[in-house]
Amino acid sequence: MMPRCIVCGRFFHDGQGIILKVRGGVLEFHSSKCAAKFFRRLIEEYPEDCIVSAIRRLAEEYSMALREAEEKAKKRI
Repeated sequence: MMPRCIVCGRFFHDGQGIILKVRGGVLEFHSSKCAAKFFRRLIEEYPEDCIVSAIRRLAEEYSMALREAEEKAKKRI
């Protein structure tokens, strides 16, 4: 059975789209646009205490990784 996007309802072939396994189920999106729409609503509409601390922590992890990569690139030059 082909996956079906939870946002727009389109079916898509295996190997295409974005499929995320989460506790309690699977999120299937046929495109990055649908995934962005879903996560935008999640962030904007759900209580901040549920999600903001996790977003900040993850954003900081990515920021630190970028800084480390930039420092390594500067050392090579």
